[in-house]
Amino acid sequence: REDCKKQGSVLLVPWDQDELEFLNESLWKPTRHFWIGLSGPVAGTAWMWENGSDLDQDQFQLDLGKRPGACGTLKGNGIDPQNCNMSLQWICQRESVEI
Repeated sequence: REDCKKQGSVLLVPWDQDELEFLNESLWKPTRHFWIGLSGPVAGTAWMWENGSDLDQDQFQLDLGKRPGACGTLKGNGIDPQNCNMSLQWICQRESVEI
């Protein structure tokens, strides 16, 4: 989060499964995990995006399970939870600018 913030961006919050598949192709079908802007449930809350919206689990291929305190990662075409303290690469996004 801090690195993205320094660059004037935020961790990735994908629109839908199509965007994840586009990223998977753009990254040449990686086998590793990338941090995205998704936080796992704590104290009975739902999975939540960086922008404060709840995760719509019908829009994505998910394997989230019931791991409290987990953070979301992009792996392949899906979203997968990982321990938030793991050292992984990340994907930032920023709003497009009209020129």
